[in-house]
Amino acid sequence: MSERTGVAVIGAGNWGSSLIAGLRAADLGPREVIRRNIWQRARLDARIIWLCVPDADIASVAEKLVARARRLRGENALRGQIVLHSSGALSADVLEPARRLGAKIASVHPVMTFPTHRIVPLQGVMFGIEARGPSVRRGLSALVGSLGGVSFAVKPEAKALYHAAGVMASPLLVSALTAATETARLAGLDEKTAAKWVRSLAEATAANVFTHGPQASFSGPFARGDVATITLHLEALAEHPILAGVYRSLAHHAVCRLPVKNRRALLQAIEIRCGQDKVRVGK
Repeated sequence: MSERTGVAVIGAGNWGSSLIAGLRAADLGPREVIRRNIWQRARLDARIIWLCVPDADIASVAEKLVARARRLRGENALRGQIVLHSSGALSADVLEPARRLGAKIASVHPVMTFPTHRIVPLQGVMFGIEARGPSVRRGLSALVGSLGGVSFAVKPEAKALYHAAGVMASPLLVSALTAATETARLAGLDEKTAAKWVRSLAEATAANVFTHGPQASFSGPFARGDVATITLHLEALAEHPILAGVYRSLAHHAVCRLPVKNRRALLQAIEIRCGQDKVRVGK
């Protein structure tokens, strides 16, 4: 992209730092990086203005952007520009103030985890694009491609479910693995052995799921319909309610969605220990 059609980045946190590095690696700038409390120096003259701030801050940052742009250039100050945010949960409608000032609005969500300021390369990263109009979508897809990413479309009305899936695939996966490690520690394994033990199982399982599919990768007592073993697990976990809750929630999903034997008996064993939290499934 030429300088006239460059990218301004608002926010240089965990994700923003990786985006800035990705833009530099692709020789795309950025044209401007706007951090907190320096709005008085913001030019806001880039073709694309990309908000990389937490979801809770997007609306207020959009208002600051609009106020600064109006002071610089008056009404319709953002005409011909694209203002977008990085949220996977919120639609582009949260940027409505920028649209009223003439901008096209959109969202581009990186499907990747950015837990620290450590730079994450963007090559091969998927980006979910929500855009109003094919020309905006094509332009943002081209930008993603220039960063080395792969784009796909996201419907605004489906973004909450879309983002929930991402949370289950990353931060809640961390939670599930942490719960497994904690349970191994309760069984007497030292910290190093517990982590290595869980990692060996989790990595092999993940590789199987993405190579052979979940149906062909599901094994263990649920697949066998081993009610006695599952009952033993629940009894052992009874003194650890948080870990027991993780086990039961995942067990509910397994019984409902994955190939198990003795489904009714398994369901009964889980229901007995779940109070009113019952799952209804077919035979």
